[in-house]
Amino acid sequence: MKKMMILLTAAIMTMPTFAQSAAELAKQQQELRALHMKMLNAKPSKSAKKEAKELKNNNWQVPAGSLSIEQQITQSQLYQQEFTVNDNGETIKRFIVHPAMQTSGSYNAGYAAARAAAQTEIAGMLKTQLTAAMKNKLDNAQNSAVTATTVDKFNQRAGSIIDGTLTNAIPVVAIYRVLPNNNYQVQVTIALDKKEWMARIKQNMQKELEVEGDHLNSVVDEAFNNAF
Repeated sequence: MKKMMILLTAAIMTMPTFAQSAAELAKQQQELRALHMKMLNAKPSKSAKKEAKELKNNNWQVPAGSLSIEQQITQSQLYQQEFTVNDNGETIKRFIVHPAMQTSGSYNAGYAAARAAAQTEIAGMLKTQLTAAMKNKLDNAQNSAVTATTVDKFNQRAGSIIDGTLTNAIPVVAIYRVLPNNNYQVQVTIALDKKEWMARIKQNMQKELEVEGDHLNSVVDEAFNNAF
């Protein structure tokens, strides 16, 4: 529990300010703290208990000091049920929740690999959709800010545009089981605040692709809608 609180606090405190005022940032951080506390203290749902029972029957367990499997699954469910409003006034799911599984010789190594895999898979989905959205804009709009050079630059700099923005991913499920060969199979589920991540991507797109203003914002919005 203590370890989980430290991870969540770190994720909240490292969020960038962008163009937010101090008051707006403080309000956002207060809202997220309250949301995380609500999720951490939530009673396990019936469906979570059922899923946890199946996992335990298949030898899945949690590291010492962690939330129970029931609590972790409930937390994952709650993240998936949270909604927010985007910059266009549309209601969207607030968090991207994505799992990954890796096998290693130790729990710590397996956890690190599974978390990295979850982040890589999310980044890969977004990269694919961003490339498609830019190409679509290039093909269909004569006066578009997107040019063939922009698309080429994105393909070259996709890593620096996207990968570095995944540092705020919150681990919501971390379970493992020991295989017959004594290796550890570790499953990790992470959650990303979609609205905040979109803002980080837009900032990096403008910086890395040397495009002024909000010319690429619609491209990012289209990519997120298609990917998530």
